[in-house]
Amino acid sequence: MAIKTKKNSASNQNEWKSLFQGFIENIFEKLSDNISQKVHNWIKMLKRKTIGFLLVVFGFLYLLIGFSVFLNSLLGQIIPGLGYVTAGVLAMLVGYLVGKSEA
Repeated sequence: MAIKTKKNSASNQNEWKSLFQGFIENIFEKLSDNISQKVHNWIKMLKRKTIGFLLVVFGFLYLLIGFSVFLNSLLGQIIPGLGYVTAGVLAMLVGYLVGKSEA
């Protein structure tokens, strides 16, 4: 009889051990999937923001170039290079304000 109880006890212990291991594996699998999904979403958002930022920068450059050419065509006869100087000062001012707000 003592042998049967030892076998039952060992088999019970193995069942609890496998149940516990299965539970822990399931938790880690769900946690890993959740982290993978969050990282994937974060990278996707980062790509969108980077592309958006680059488009804004290029648009700002075209705006400055157009503004400088327009100003130069209007007042270039009186003060040569005024459009380019004004656009440069405007770009420096915007850069300073953006840099100051980040800090």
